[in-house]
Amino acid sequence: MTQWKTMDEILAARTRFETAIEGWTPPQAHGVGLRPSTATTHEPEHFPLVNAYGHRLPAVVMATVVGHKNGTAAYRLSKEQLERAIELISPAEAYTDYDHPNLWSWRDRLIPALDEDPEAEVVAVFIGDEPEEHHDPAIDAFRKAFPDEAVAIAAATAGAAVVRKMYGTDLSHFDKSPTDFATEADIASEKAIRETIATYRPDDAFEGEETGRTGDSERRWLVDPLCGTLNYAAQTPLAAVNVALVTPDGVTAAVSADPISEEIFWTDGTSARIRKGGGDTVLTPTPRTRLVDIQCDGMLDRPFVGGQLVADPRLRAEFGPRVMSSTLAVAWVAAGRRAAYVTDGHLEGSVHFTAGIALCQAAGCVVTDLNGDPIHTGRGMIAAADAATHRKLLGLVRRHLQPADEA
Repeated sequence: MTQWKTMDEILAARTRFETAIEGWTPPQAHGVGLRPSTATTHEPEHFPLVNAYGHRLPAVVMATVVGHKNGTAAYRLSKEQLERAIELISPAEAYTDYDHPNLWSWRDRLIPALDEDPEAEVVAVFIGDEPEEHHDPAIDAFRKAFPDEAVAIAAATAGAAVVRKMYGTDLSHFDKSPTDFATEADIASEKAIRETIATYRPDDAFEGEETGRTGDSERRWLVDPLCGTLNYAAQTPLAAVNVALVTPDGVTAAVSADPISEEIFWTDGTSARIRKGGGDTVLTPTPRTRLVDIQCDGMLDRPFVGGQLVADPRLRAEFGPRVMSSTLAVAWVAAGRRAAYVTDGHLEGSVHFTAGIALCQAAGCVVTDLNGDPIHTGRGMIAAADAATHRKLLGLVRRHLQPADEA
């Protein structure tokens, strides 16, 4: 059998599978679970692997085997069907730049489990984009199996899909200030995110930039449905959809999704990854670009470090300053596309910055306030790919803090 050794070959194979299914719509989530013969019903622990938007090749391969086209559904699998799915997807293992968790789960966990317990029930579940009521216990168990990072990915992806669909259209503007506004896309994206979170975590609190806060749970979802609205409205494709879960233990899940490139930067609070092209790869920060993004949209009633720093020739002698005006650039620090990001202001509990900060911290970046103290101790943030870059920026920023403080 031909092996798919490159990403292009995997994407070409995925396209062949998808175009062969008339009416195919990639699911919002999918997974395959096993209910032991000793269990009377499906439970969340029967679904140890949840794919929330992404891993589209395993989804369409399994759909090919069971005859699924779109929407929400569950299919009981025979051992022969599972083996056929494994056979169809096995060529992807030749591509070694990212893991293949679905293949490994099907082949190395489910098949041995079936050999030991032939009466066990294997079920494939697909979750469609639209909320649907189902009485299948496997679907209910699968929904409950979603870890927080999967909920965050599903929610951010739902918002990003709205933003992407509306990009370049004639959007109504809703003024927030003389220099800021929201669009129909901001509002529609937040609605999609809210509905997705409510589906999986109905008891959690929600705080969105456009609709404010509801609920009083200790678990609170911070949502910026479109960070970079002014870019987006001007048809400049630099924006992000940010979703972060704050718990008593800190930020335990966060996503910054690029709606145009369809890249998803995500963390479960311990590691940071990018999901693109159907798989996840670890985010690796590096200062090699020497590019530093600086937030200049700040307070108007006193000096703001960002504007001063951009004009500092000493900065330009060391780095290439950029002003992207979207917190997508914070995720880019974690991904090694920016050496650092600098902003002034108060960031704790920010719907704009919480996701990006969590990504940088999980990726191993150096993240402090503008004085070099722990983040949220004082004002602003320096998020740097490494200690040397952080040290240089800290020295440059300190020159501008005193005049701002005295204003």
